[in-house]
Amino acid sequence: MPIQNSWVYTQTQFDAKKFLEAMSNEFQFVSQKPYQSKKNPDDKGVTLTLLIAHDSMDYGVDKNGHKRENNVLNTFDVTILNGQSEVPFKKGDKVSLVGFIPEKSYVIGFDLLLRFRDVKKAEVINGKN
Repeated sequence: MPIQNSWVYTQTQFDAKKFLEAMSNEFQFVSQKPYQSKKNPDDKGVTLTLLIAHDSMDYGVDKNGHKRENNVLNTFDVTILNGQSEVPFKKGDKVSLVGFIPEKSYVIGFDLLLRFRDVKKAEVINGKN
């Protein structure tokens, strides 16, 4: 008989360093909402929806030989565990993620539950922001 509920013992990890490099750690701020963990009430912060503005990763080709699309213009959610219920950004602002927390981030199937320590205004590069 196979092990039942083996999911309790398995873990898939997210390579935040590779992700942030491919995305140039620059995202467009879309929205925010307060967050508080039900399991650990000390984990408080804000869940952000961010738009991917840049993606330099080559995802190869699919089984039919077509080039796979990148993530530019896709949105994703990320939780900032900084103890605050909001961040000082408005829709369209360029932001960067700071301090990935691997022990509080999860990959379940294709769902990503990403946790970071903070978010900041993106650095100005060549006079652009």
